[in-house]
Amino acid sequence: MRIISQDKEFDLPYEETTIRVFTNGTVAAFPLTDLESNAFIIMAEYSTKEKAIKAMEMCRKQYMDGEYNRNSLSGVAESIGRLSEGLASVFKEGVCQTFVFKFPADEEVQEYGK
Repeated sequence: MRIISQDKEFDLPYEETTIRVFTNGTVAAFPLTDLESNAFIIMAEYSTKEKAIKAMEMCRKQYMDGEYNRNSLSGVAESIGRLSEGLASVFKEGVCQTFVFKFPADEEVQEYGK
């Protein structure tokens, strides 16, 4: 899966990244290849730590949905090829969206209990 920063400036592979929430509501990505350098990329900034955690949960759910689709679709490729071009395009677009997650804006994330 690809994860896109809130400002769309960074596009990283989820599987090669560690994501962390800081107490100030910042979500940062650390490349797995360079964890000891403490270098990180700011992926999103939220008004509260709780919103940042919720955004990370949204990211994890998107990843799980993508993996489910990947596993489910492996045996149906031939059937998909029999769909009409328009229907196949709509189906493809819906499936492909599960393989990309863009961190949402602060106002798009609901805090717990609200």
